[in-house]
Amino acid sequence: MIHTASPVRAAEAGAGGWVLRTDGGTLAADWIIVAGDAYSFGPWERLAREQVPLPYFNFATPPVPEALRGRILPGRQGIWDTQQVLTSLRYDAAGRLVFGSIGALAGIEAGVHAAYARRALARLFPELPPAPFEAGWFGTIGMTDDALLRFRRLARNVVSISGYNGRGIGPGTVFGRLLADLVLARIRPEEVPLPERDVTVPHWRAAKAAFYAAGSAAAHLVGERRPA
Repeated sequence: MIHTASPVRAAEAGAGGWVLRTDGGTLAADWIIVAGDAYSFGPWERLAREQVPLPYFNFATPPVPEALRGRILPGRQGIWDTQQVLTSLRYDAAGRLVFGSIGALAGIEAGVHAAYARRALARLFPELPPAPFEAGWFGTIGMTDDALLRFRRLARNVVSISGYNGRGIGPGTVFGRLLADLVLARIRPEEVPLPERDVTVPHWRAAKAAFYAAGSAAAHLVGERRPA
C-alpha cells in the first residue's frame, strides 16, 4: 500500500521494529528504506544536507513520429553527458523526448533554458520537426562532492542509497532492487557494491548551489549557438 502526502515526522525504534509517525497516524515497520535523496527531511534530513542542492529542469517534445524513432535513440536509451552543466535525454512512455539540464524554470531564466534546449535538440537531431514543447517542469537534484553514491546503514534495519547526482532514473531502479534484496535477506550488507561512508556536509554548500545555478543560466545563454 502506498500513502502519498504523508511525510514521516519521527521514527522511533522499539523492541519489535520501528514506529513511523505522520500527521495522520502511525505505521509499524520491521525495515525502513530511506529513498528521499535530495528531498530527505525529518528524521533523515542529514542525507540531504550532505549534498549540494541544484534545480534541474525537463522539457518534453510532442511524441516523435514513428518513422523517426528508428533513427533517434532507436534503443530508447536514456543518455546524459559528463559536462560540468549536466544535460540528459530520454523518451517517455508516449514517445516524447524529454530534455533536461541544470536550471530553474522561474523568471527570465525559464526562457533562457527553453531556448537552449531547442538549440541543443536541433543540433543533436536536425531531422526532428521543430515544435513547441508540450510541457516543462523542474525540481531538485543533489550533488555529492565526489559525484559518487552513498550507501548508509543509518540505524538497525534502516538503510539508504543516495547521491545520484542527477542520474537517478536508471541507477535508482537498479539500487532500489538491490535494497529490496537486502531487506529480504537475499544479500548481505557486505555485498552492496558501494562503500559505507559517514555523513558529512560539503564545505560552502549554499555558495556552491548558488554558483552552479547562476553558472548554468550563463552557460545556457551562450551554449549551442552557431557561429555567425
